[in-house]
Amino acid sequence: MNTTVHPATQTTDDSSVCPCRYIRKQAFIETVRRQKLKTIEEVRAATFINTSCGCCYETVQAILNELNSASEPGKD
Repeated sequence: MNTTVHPATQTTDDSSVCPCRYIRKQAFIETVRRQKLKTIEEVRAATFINTSCGCCYETVQAILNELNSASEPGKD
């Protein structure tokens, strides 16, 4: 059984992911999970995140990578 808690899935941090779009981390994570978004392009189309100034790209991509790796079977 995998007991690792990935940082992107922890619920205690609800910082801003995209200040231009006023998107909070937990809302972003819920949207990615609910809509099964896998790529930055899918995220942009669904949420308009990272379509303005671009300063959130690394944060958005890191969270997306963590969520995708956590959802893959056999990954720790």
